[in-house]
Amino acid sequence: MRHWLMRRPCVTRYGFGTEAYVEKAKWEVAGAAEIMARLLAAGTASRETVKAVAEIACWSEEDAEDKLVVKRQPKYEAQKKGKFGEVLHAAILETFHHMVVATKRHRYNPAPGASVHGIDLVALDKIEGTQNERIVYAETKLRTAQDRSALIRARSDLVRVNKEDVPVSIAVEAERLRKSDPALFKRLVNAALEKCKAQYRIGAVFEESQWSDSLLAALDRVHDPGELDMVVDIVKIGSLHDLVLESYRKVGRVD
Repeated sequence: MRHWLMRRPCVTRYGFGTEAYVEKAKWEVAGAAEIMARLLAAGTASRETVKAVAEIACWSEEDAEDKLVVKRQPKYEAQKKGKFGEVLHAAILETFHHMVVATKRHRYNPAPGASVHGIDLVALDKIEGTQNERIVYAETKLRTAQDRSALIRARSDLVRVNKEDVPVSIAVEAERLRKSDPALFKRLVNAALEKCKAQYRIGAVFEESQWSDSLLAALDRVHDPGELDMVVDIVKIGSLHDLVLESYRKVGRVD
């Protein structure tokens, strides 16, 4: 990831923080499609799972990879872009901020009969200068064409999570982690209960030619700093549409 993207200092004049990430080299040269193909595959089924299922089912690993990973990738362009953005944002938080991403595509039911709610990423971040962690909720928007309200809609999703009862919003992940990773389960619950310390992040993954700082200005006009501790991660990539398609084409073909 660091061979492809670099983090640039960003002085903010808004009521929220900003982080900027740009390409050190064009993605074709940096091998970004291969990087993203591996991440997309891992986010669908781990290599260990593929091997275990292949052994139980008496399949070749190639067949298992095809059934469990390749054929389970999104079919439609909008879905592909959505998953790609989430996976890339998670990798950026892990690589450049050393966060632990507890879940991707977090979905939960806030009450019986209510519609399912969701947030793209839930992560843990160590609070600087302490041994404590805070929970981080992140919403990602990937855009290859103009969309002046994308960041505003992302903020609305984060506000909704902020207003809901914390145990409800993490119940599904807490149950999963309690069985699979008890240590991470305890860390997640402890951080989530410190709701006042929570951070909210928007991943703005944009075609470089479609990005404008006016998007931040528009977001600032509706943002209340007292409501959310918010950071916008700005990721600008040239030929982003082509990168998304090429990455999915390589899923299952990269060792």
